[in-house]
Amino acid sequence: MADSDAVIDREELFDRLDNDVELLLELIDLFLEDYPQLLMDIGKAVETGDSEQLRKSAHTLKGSVGNFCAHAAYESALRLEQKGASAELDSAETEYAVLSREMGRVEAALKALSTEQA
Repeated sequence: MADSDAVIDREELFDRLDNDVELLLELIDLFLEDYPQLLMDIGKAVETGDSEQLRKSAHTLKGSVGNFCAHAAYESALRLEQKGASAELDSAETEYAVLSREMGRVEAALKALSTEQA
């Protein structure tokens, strides 16, 4: 099992995309282009205590990583979305650190997958 398999459920991902490698590569490119801004938005929302922005940005990122079957990152984004929705931002900084680490793992896994499939 490749390291990326621990981050992304490849079987589920390829099933979702009907084994369409071209679509997968396009989605990876778009995601890698867009996610850093979302992650920065989440960080800024945590830093400033903007619970509504945290909810929105975490929700968007959650959907994006969910598309790639990256379950740990999805769960972390979900926890931040819930913190934003409830306006209870205690431990949001800690969870943001978890999400940042997971997103680094997702990025590495997607780049490896893209290289492998290209």
